[in-house]
Amino acid sequence: LGGSQGPSKGDAAPKGPQSVCCYICGKQCLMSSFALHEKACIRAWEETESQKPPKERRPLPRKPELGEDASLEERNAAAQEAYNTEAKVSCPGCGRGFKDEATMHKHAKGCSAAAAMGGVSAASGESPPRGGGGHDA
Repeated sequence: LGGSQGPSKGDAAPKGPQSVCCYICGKQCLMSSFALHEKACIRAWEETESQKPPKERRPLPRKPELGEDASLEERNAAAQEAYNTEAKVSCPGCGRGFKDEATMHKHAKGCSAAAAMGGVSAASGESPPRGGGGHDA
């Protein structure tokens, strides 16, 4: 009866392989393969950003720095927060976050808040919708 597991906060820890959240792509990855995943994610991020004009490039999200005693839940929460604040692209109209700019642009085309602001930003290469011009007052 006196096993190494004592009472803990919440339910008992899940059995099986443990996964961690990637601070770059937001996906869950097995702890045993995270180092390989992280290297691949960094390469993919840098490759994607290098294709953009220099003014539009975003820096690599920072890896959360937690102490050695941080729990898996704390590490995952910090990684998810880094992903949400540094890696996701926000709609300029409504602020909703997306995994990449292409997905955000698809959303922004139908976003009423973005349309009210004049469309997607000029840096995206898309122009605001035309209409109603040429009226003399």
